[in-house]
Amino acid sequence: MSDILIIGGGIIGMLTARELSLAGMKVTIVERGEAGHESSWAGGGIISPLYPWRYSDPVSALAKWGQGFYPELIEEINSETGLDAELIQNGLLMLDDEQDAALTWAKKWQSNLQLKVGS
Repeated sequence: MSDILIIGGGIIGMLTARELSLAGMKVTIVERGEAGHESSWAGGGIISPLYPWRYSDPVSALAKWGQGFYPELIEEINSETGLDAELIQNGLLMLDDEQDAALTWAKKWQSNLQLKVGS
């Protein structure tokens, strides 16, 4: 018998189940489809909002924490399961009219945002 029942086998449900299991709880996940698919399949590894400089400071703080924590979590999951989560760290594309706002945000949040200007 389980201690905890989690409805939904997306990234949040599965990570919640993992943490509860590591804490000694017996966990059951119920998912109507295939676990880890649907929106988790499409964007489960996206940590930052598309245009982070358009969001409030608490969103930027949470994203910065997540970006620091996520690679370690992925390494733990890779080691525990033998599955490759295919972590790819990359940048983002912005329009020229966003450049000043993006650089101001990057300086405030000490981001390693790099600009590539070209056609």
